[in-house]
Amino acid sequence: MDILRPTKDSHSFAIPELARVTDIHLELIVDFKRRVLKGKVILTITRLPSINQIILDNLGLVISSVTNVLDGTLLHHHHVVTNSAFGSPFCVDLPPTIGTTYNPECKIQIEYETSPNSPALYWLTAAQTGDGKHPFLLSNNKLIYARSWFPCQDTPSVKFTYSAKILVPKNFSVLMSALSHNNVDREDPQLDQYEFRQHLPVSSCAVIIAVGLLQTKKLNERMNIFAEENIFKTNYIKIFRYTAIEKMLQIAKRLCGSYMWGRYDICVLPPSIAHFEIECPCVTFISPLLLHGDRSYVGDSLARNISQSWAGNLVSCSNYEHLWLNKSFSLFISRKIRRSVLYHKGIDVYLQREGLKNLNSLVQEPKNVNKLRCLLPNLEYLSPDILTKYVPYERGYFLLCHLENMLGGPTVFELFLQSYFDNFAFRSINTADWLNYLRQKFPDKVKVAFFLYIQTMMLEDVEWHLWFGNIFFTPIMPELSEMSAWENKCFILAKKWINWDILRVHDIPPFMTADERNLCNIEKILLLNNLHSSHQSLTTVKLCSLNNCFFCGIQNGGEIRFSWLLLCIKVQWDKKVESALNFAVKYCSPNYAYPIFKSLCKWREMRLLMIGQYYQNKKKILNETQEKLNKIL
Repeated sequence: MDILRPTKDSHSFAIPELARVTDIHLELIVDFKRRVLKGKVILTITRLPSINQIILDNLGLVISSVTNVLDGTLLHHHHVVTNSAFGSPFCVDLPPTIGTTYNPECKIQIEYETSPNSPALYWLTAAQTGDGKHPFLLSNNKLIYARSWFPCQDTPSVKFTYSAKILVPKNFSVLMSALSHNNVDREDPQLDQYEFRQHLPVSSCAVIIAVGLLQTKKLNERMNIFAEENIFKTNYIKIFRYTAIEKMLQIAKRLCGSYMWGRYDICVLPPSIAHFEIECPCVTFISPLLLHGDRSYVGDSLARNISQSWAGNLVSCSNYEHLWLNKSFSLFISRKIRRSVLYHKGIDVYLQREGLKNLNSLVQEPKNVNKLRCLLPNLEYLSPDILTKYVPYERGYFLLCHLENMLGGPTVFELFLQSYFDNFAFRSINTADWLNYLRQKFPDKVKVAFFLYIQTMMLEDVEWHLWFGNIFFTPIMPELSEMSAWENKCFILAKKWINWDILRVHDIPPFMTADERNLCNIEKILLLNNLHSSHQSLTTVKLCSLNNCFFCGIQNGGEIRFSWLLLCIKVQWDKKVESALNFAVKYCSPNYAYPIFKSLCKWREMRLLMIGQYYQNKKKILNETQEKLNKIL
């Protein structure tokens, strides 16, 4: 793709260069019985002098009325019928200018209600939550579905401030990607009210809401943790490595500049939502499985969330064809954070090999997504929330590594990062904007070149046509051809277990050193990966000994427990089947439940037990997981 091609957002009907939303105020009632949000939104709009209409994005919203906030008069509005999966244009005639003095700003109020089938709103039943007693609501805009819960210009090129007044059932709590303030203790016996204000501009995909019966614990001045009561009854909150999070935030500030969002609260999701990836400020959402992990596991999972406070929230891509500016930059920053937190010998090589493996795995994807396998894919008429998983954002990570090495090393390039985030703060940019700024900051590293479609100054020796072109390639990294000492240690340990002639269940391996008895979570994952590749050589007796050595402690993170249970199924250790099914039902996202049920399908003696457990617990399992499981049961 041409780096300099026009950057119109093909996934939005809005034309923000004519009329742009600058502030949004939401007043909504959360109705769990009907599974809808109902209320109004007030949009502050600025426009060009000759413009008398604004086009918003709408997907399934039922509009009751549109009025001029200034005088309450009704405003004409209509939908344009389309066959688009992205919804339809919602056109509103703007209030006329009063008097002879031109005022570009106006406010309109839209009364509306969401659809029970909104693709952005996850309405969990009581059975699907941790306590099993109260429902839970979570929004996930998935890049283009904010339009399904409030009218907006649903494109990352438009940023706005927002506020909200949310009414919820009594004793329920509300979290948003904004600062909470002025919460009212209403006399209403049925409803509580929460108010929020985000005074820094964000894009529509970063407006998030969560509602549930949550308890709160203060961790430090910046951070509260919110979770269901059953989580607070366990020991997991006490052992949660929140100090590691604060340390990672400090490292990120050193790399990227000031943290602008004030708070960094943590919401522990119900276990049924075991995977949740979203870029939003002020709050991060984590799986309860993360509470079990040690520093290496917490760092692995949360460094990416933290890096998105800068790459994605502070500076955003202008449309999703340039999403690498969010994804690749957050990868680059998060691996620097992990490197600083883990300070383990060989961590540099391990993290880069991890990226290279992820990049190479795309080669195995279906051939019909070849056209997406570049950093700047053409996503016109394609759904970005599904297809961006085929885009090689790891290539962008290696491009940034290459530039860092070429331009003077980490010290020099980290100063550039700080300057980059400061220069483009609260703006939406494209690749050309980034490249021009790079050339501006490193003028001594450029030469005049006319190559392919890039008709301007070009950084010395960078083959931009390869990094951004449609040819799928993986960077040549000779230093990554051999395993790090870290990986080699786990590989050798796995070999020892595989070759050990164990006689009795409680035998202790003679080769186990004190260091090998105290593996961190990431080392356990590496060990399990090696054991999976040679599972034919394992026995249930060996698994029992492995369990006693490594996998029965409270500080084993979710990925370890999942991988361990899958290994037990592969080796057909029948005593672990119940644990595996309980895990799949409790943490029933497709990422966990589907592989476990699929593996048990191949075990003839356990198939009936597995099917019985599924139907017995079906009401607890998410609809998207049920859809996948129904295909194999």
